[in-house]
Amino acid sequence: MKLKEDNQINEISKKFTTAVKKFTKKEYKEAGEEFGKIIDEYGDSEFYSVLEIQARAKSYRNICEQKTARKKSASESEDDILNELLFFINNKDFRETDKVIKKLETKKINSPYSIYLKSLAAFGQEDVEAGMGLLKKAVAKDDRYKIIANNEPDLQSLQENEDFLAIIE
Repeated sequence: MKLKEDNQINEISKKFTTAVKKFTKKEYKEAGEEFGKIIDEYGDSEFYSVLEIQARAKSYRNICEQKTARKKSASESEDDILNELLFFINNKDFRETDKVIKKLETKKINSPYSIYLKSLAAFGQEDVEAGMGLLKKAVAKDDRYKIIANNEPDLQSLQENEDFLAIIE
């Protein structure tokens, strides 16, 4: 079973890397198509790690669609803002992350997912105390974030932190 999972992870990682390269070159149409292929091909994977990469591909595809859209809507939806936040977290661009978090607060977006993303941003900026507080709030609103946080690659360094373990267990 592990071999099958490793094979899928290797395949999706290569495809994801190719799509991200196109994205960073601002080839949004082509990148969006590549992310779309990943979404279609791996949508029914049985492995969480593969589904996590597939979920990130969805966020990138949404951004590509926004970038290639001829008409920009006057107001961004909650999903637009959250996708933008995820993009900046993944790219470790915390100056932009902070700007998007301010947008969330201005629009009073306080879903469990938005709180979870804010926790990832805090952890990414090495503000462990704020990250723990936000993660605790996200888990209190939706206990599925225990599993998500436990499997989050960006939080692997916290696997022996007693406060973190208390939140996710």
